[in-house]
Amino acid sequence: MDAVSLLQIGSAFFLNVGFAWLVGSWFARYWIQSNGTSRDEFEPVLRKLDLLASGLGAVSSAVALLAATAVMGGVGLREACPMFWMMVSSTAYGHAGSIATLAMIVVFSVRSIGSASRVGDTVVAMTLTTFVVTRASMGHAGEEGFWTLALAAEAIHFSAIGLWTGAVLVSAWFALHEMRIAGLEIGAADRYLDLMSQTAMLAVIGIVVTGIFSAWHRLGNSDHLFHTFYGATLLVKIALVLVAIALGGYNKFIGLPAASRSQSGVRLVRAALQIESFLLIGAVLAAAILTSQQPPTAM
Repeated sequence: MDAVSLLQIGSAFFLNVGFAWLVGSWFARYWIQSNGTSRDEFEPVLRKLDLLASGLGAVSSAVALLAATAVMGGVGLREACPMFWMMVSSTAYGHAGSIATLAMIVVFSVRSIGSASRVGDTVVAMTLTTFVVTRASMGHAGEEGFWTLALAAEAIHFSAIGLWTGAVLVSAWFALHEMRIAGLEIGAADRYLDLMSQTAMLAVIGIVVTGIFSAWHRLGNSDHLFHTFYGATLLVKIALVLVAIALGGYNKFIGLPAASRSQSGVRLVRAALQIESFLLIGAVLAAAILTSQQPPTAM
């Protein structure tokens, strides 16, 4: 795998992780407040993490455009630099990539202001929605046109995996941080965990339905699933998602009831979420690898 391919995969991976965090943190703000916690208690730290995620997303999006320039021109990264502006300004892919980059810059700007308001949250939600549709149009699904079922399925799949991954990341590494758990009364996290679990379940349903459609649309037949690199990567992604779903099921039916009875139960839920977060990060990486490959039906 050459430097261009590595850059293409790496930029897509970090961009998707940044997007997932931003989606998860958007919802987590309201889930945390559902327990009666004032937003002022967590907003400063969460805002800094959002700045990191959106900044990483903006840089990754721009780098992804450079990698795409090299791929389109069939040249190396150094030779692609003089061609970068032409690709961005004169191609549909470049226009879409610029919108995606701008979306991340807008989110960074809104969060950098520092005010916790519904107006700011609305702007972020609308911007992330624009980002989702734009990113979906840049993938294989966008090759058939903008108003297509394939593009709609890709947009839903992309947003659902971002929501699930983001909810797990924010919950495991921020909302259920040890310092927060230590300060909680027994049962204080119930409302948060219930909302997070319900949202994750809806996201999983969306992922499964759209994932089946997209896999069928891109593979064409079962032989391509088992005898191509694209199919093998997809199988790895599916395996990671299935194990993550199993962990989510454990939390829903065993972890959450235990969390409502003791702080040790909350810690067990957090441990399961942390493991789940690594599985989902692996699935996001597999998805980034898939985006750098031509699906069998396109060959």
